[in-house]
Amino acid sequence: MSANVAISGKVTYDYVPHTLNGLNYAGTVARPGRGLLVELLDEADQILATSLTDADGKYSFSIARNKLVKVRVKAQLLRTQSPDWNFKVTDNTNNNNLYSMVGSLTAASEANSVRNLHAASGWSGAGYAAPRVAAPFALLDSIYVGIERIQAAGNVMDYPPLELRWSSKNKGADGDKTLGEIGTSFFDGDSIYILGDENNDTDEYDRHVILHEWGHYVEASFARSDSIGGDHAHDDKLDMRVAMSEGFANAFSAMMLDDANYRDSSGQSQADGFFSDVSQKNNSVRGWYSEASVQSIIYNFYTGNSGKTARDFADIFKVITASNYADSKAFISVYVFAEQLRAALAGQASFFNNLLAEQNISVADEYGTGESNSGGYVGNLPIYKNLPLSNTPVNICSTNRFGAYNKLGTAQYFLINVTSAGNYQFSAVEVGADSGNSDPDLYLHRRGSLIDLAEGAAVDQESLSRFMAVGTYVLEVIDARVADVDEPSEITACFDVRAQPVN
Repeated sequence: MSANVAISGKVTYDYVPHTLNGLNYAGTVARPGRGLLVELLDEADQILATSLTDADGKYSFSIARNKLVKVRVKAQLLRTQSPDWNFKVTDNTNNNNLYSMVGSLTAASEANSVRNLHAASGWSGAGYAAPRVAAPFALLDSIYVGIERIQAAGNVMDYPPLELRWSSKNKGADGDKTLGEIGTSFFDGDSIYILGDENNDTDEYDRHVILHEWGHYVEASFARSDSIGGDHAHDDKLDMRVAMSEGFANAFSAMMLDDANYRDSSGQSQADGFFSDVSQKNNSVRGWYSEASVQSIIYNFYTGNSGKTARDFADIFKVITASNYADSKAFISVYVFAEQLRAALAGQASFFNNLLAEQNISVADEYGTGESNSGGYVGNLPIYKNLPLSNTPVNICSTNRFGAYNKLGTAQYFLINVTSAGNYQFSAVEVGADSGNSDPDLYLHRRGSLIDLAEGAAVDQESLSRFMAVGTYVLEVIDARVADVDEPSEITACFDVRAQPVN
């Protein structure tokens, strides 16, 4: 008789599907928990062995006969060989502890011991009456889908570690995240926070929402995003950096799932919510400032079969991971994406340009040079104004007529080409009609990174002085009042902006 026995089993979780809007608990099915870290523990909770579940959720161990053991499955996707990854679901309301489920402590006395573990949703038919054990594993299975698609696209890069922070206490109030006051599901650059508030907004089964946020992680990890964040909607006219990032993330989730209907459940019994078709072309707001336009362009390129393989994410991944994409001197926008696509996939340029035209976006370089769609305000064009280093004034206007903070027209951009290294001064002074006590602020960027800023309290003016190496920079000018989401008045403040060398 062998001294060892085999312990094997299958890990499953309750998957709750969607109707077009809310969740359909009646359609709940058990799905395999794939790629999960499984541990074999003794009676003192010491780890005896580790394994990973396969694509069917199966795992196996070999252990000494008659030893008391139990199986623990962690809410963790782990791969240690390159490309490696480490994705965890943790509880932000409980010291960011890792979720897991554990089987019973039983002697390994049979020749072939089968120990299956199932994570139940906790749904009773009228509400959540038991712990929502399935939620962390449902979250990870959405990420597993994303990993599969990215690896199929040829990725060889390691994935930076990431925590998905979920709790049934996570709600729509802003405040202390340790109390679950996360506001909304979002990626903060380090972690993804996910709503779990029953009868209000839960996102663990909203796969588009999860992969949207993971799309922001993919941007930050493998490509580049210059988004300033903030509230956004399909019919908003947005800062182009936000439009690009949000439109990409919407399209990304649809591409990962091969499902153009973006769904987000909410409300009593999670029976309400909304869905939107990211492939829609006749959007109410179309342009370089529209997330709806960006998602439509990217998704419809993905599904297109004009001289390319339809639904092959490799083309999109090739564009966003190109070195010239991350190194662009311009802010990341639909123009940078378009220029890099035409360079990487020259045979697809005509098809892609037609998609741009359908969304009222000009075929232009990475700076959007020659764009004719102003979004309804002539001051938005050209997108980048040239700022000579000769103390010559260039007039721009910062406005909240389309909304505050991250909306179109709040920020105005200048291209600055420094051909001689030295110290330079930049200034903005209000001119024209008095808009009240304006408060211009200056932000200096290089390849999307903020390298200096001036946010002084002086009324109607601002200045910034610094050493500048040879190269191309972008100066962003904003009236702090129009960036304030609590500002009740519509404001348009105009400034003369100057730049000059100083000793």
